[in-house]
Amino acid sequence: MVALFPFKGVLPAKDKVSSVVSRPFDKYAPDEVVAEVRKNPDSFLNIIKPELADGKKTRPDNPEAQKKSREKFLSFVERGTLKRQTTEQFYIYRQVKTDFVYTGIIAAIDATAYRDGTIKIHEQTLSKKEEKLKDYLQVVGINAEPVMFTYQHRSSVDDMVRRLTENVPYADFNFDGKQHLFWVIDEPETVEEIKNKFREIGNVYVADGHHRSASSVLLAESMDDKSTPSSRFLGIFFPDHNLQLFEFNRLVKDSNGLSTEEMLSELSGDFIVEQIPGNIYKPRHLHEISMYREGNWYSLKLRPDRQNDQLSDKLDANLLSKHILDPVLGVKDLRNDPRVDFVSGIKGPEALRELVDSGKFAVAFALFPVSFEQFFAFSDKGKIMPPKTTWFEPKLLNGLVIYDLEPKD
Repeated sequence: MVALFPFKGVLPAKDKVSSVVSRPFDKYAPDEVVAEVRKNPDSFLNIIKPELADGKKTRPDNPEAQKKSREKFLSFVERGTLKRQTTEQFYIYRQVKTDFVYTGIIAAIDATAYRDGTIKIHEQTLSKKEEKLKDYLQVVGINAEPVMFTYQHRSSVDDMVRRLTENVPYADFNFDGKQHLFWVIDEPETVEEIKNKFREIGNVYVADGHHRSASSVLLAESMDDKSTPSSRFLGIFFPDHNLQLFEFNRLVKDSNGLSTEEMLSELSGDFIVEQIPGNIYKPRHLHEISMYREGNWYSLKLRPDRQNDQLSDKLDANLLSKHILDPVLGVKDLRNDPRVDFVSGIKGPEALRELVDSGKFAVAFALFPVSFEQFFAFSDKGKIMPPKTTWFEPKLLNGLVIYDLEPKD
């Protein structure tokens, strides 16, 4: 049973929404961030990095800089750029692209759901990064980038969301070439309806934000008073058919001393290898990997006698490591090997071709996307996928809804 909780969010004033919201900090180039904070004092980036407007730079784990972030957040509230809500609310967010519409519910979820198995994960987290993020949350005191969850869709929830989004939204604006809509759900009867509908759902699954969720859980468990807002954290909950799941492709900087002919010979033991004419080629089905090297695309189809029914071997990212990256190219540690890089499937095989043709990489591999069936199966069994296996869309904005961990300031 999934328990979602409404909360008193901190929202941009209605006439300030499009000027407050931002991409996450790491999605900007350094010069781009500095330019934005200087030209737009309402940008949420001024809360994340308040020192940049003064031409200063500090480490993200600097406690004094984190305190200034908290002070800047409070100054945004004081001058009315951000507004504290006075009632417990849910929120609905929609992002509209030319080819897809994403709609999810923003809510708080209890940290205990992470430990009791209600929340399912599929990525390994790093303890050091969890601790750093926990310390950051403890000082800055806000959740502004929700963890992205998904769940197996239910028609009753879909129908409810469809009805609620027929109302006039709190905000409707364009940002980064996409339309964004946002509804505030504050009627007590509707708030209870959302809570009741989600109680019928067995589990939610972390799609994006494993470290953010783990660090929020650490913070909650470190608090003596379990009734504070810190006992919960911010999430956005998308049904599986309102998300897109793309592959994460791999590039390697060198060929481990092998010529193309030698690589193809090595690969032919486990794969049916076929050179494909044309400028791009994407895998067309599971257990087919496409490779780009020295101006040519190749289809690598795993031979039937190399296939088995183990769950891990049904994931093409694992097969790539098991049959190619490790034995042929000598990549033993995908997470830490500096020879390897990753490119999201949303950029297409063109991006792989360009990077290899530039000389930065010797070879690229494109994978068939992970299916939601595979994603749920791995998560349900507690299995961990290799690093950079899934790329979920949409990418979210910061500052649209803020969950204040210290609302008594």
